[in-house]
Amino acid sequence: MKNLIKATILLDPKLHEDLKIRIHYDGFKTQSEFMRACIVSYLSRDKKFMEFMDHYKIDEKLQSKAQVRKSVKLRQAGESLIEKMGITEEEIENIFDLLEEEIPEL
Repeated sequence: MKNLIKATILLDPKLHEDLKIRIHYDGFKTQSEFMRACIVSYLSRDKKFMEFMDHYKIDEKLQSKAQVRKSVKLRQAGESLIEKMGITEEEIENIFDLLEEEIPEL
């Protein structure tokens, strides 16, 4: 991996220790590997991860149930549109690559 950027989070010492134990138990080599897995799942809109996030947003009162339902419906509509248009994941990635080339600050 090249051109990595360091991202830092602040955790309570007990939470950090529990995280380290759990990460080791689950077979991750590093905390970075675990965090990358979470971030990639979030950014790729992995269905299971997004279901977790939807529940978390409701439980932690980050969004109302109505807001979460609306987000779910919008994601489903987007997925449906992509299916109808026959766009593949590779084509979507190519679109983002082109956007990144044209607008590097994205």
